[in-house]
Amino acid sequence: MARPQPDPRTPADRPGRWAPWWIYLVVLLGANYLRSWLMPVGTVPEVAVVAIGLAQAAVLFVVVTALWRVARRPRR
Repeated sequence: MARPQPDPRTPADRPGRWAPWWIYLVVLLGANYLRSWLMPVGTVPEVAVVAIGLAQAAVLFVVVTALWRVARRPRR
């Protein structure tokens, strides 16, 4: 019995591994708008705003990617 051949493409080139760019954009812009509404300018130090924004972007990137992969996983 022959073993299936591995996919010659790199993991980043395989279709379905990453969500389309516009999904990340919509989620990040929406979250940024919500964050700016909850923390108006001047209520939080700038360093904290930058740190919160970077952490927010990292978490949302991971969440969107995980949800995309679960939704696109082949059914068995």
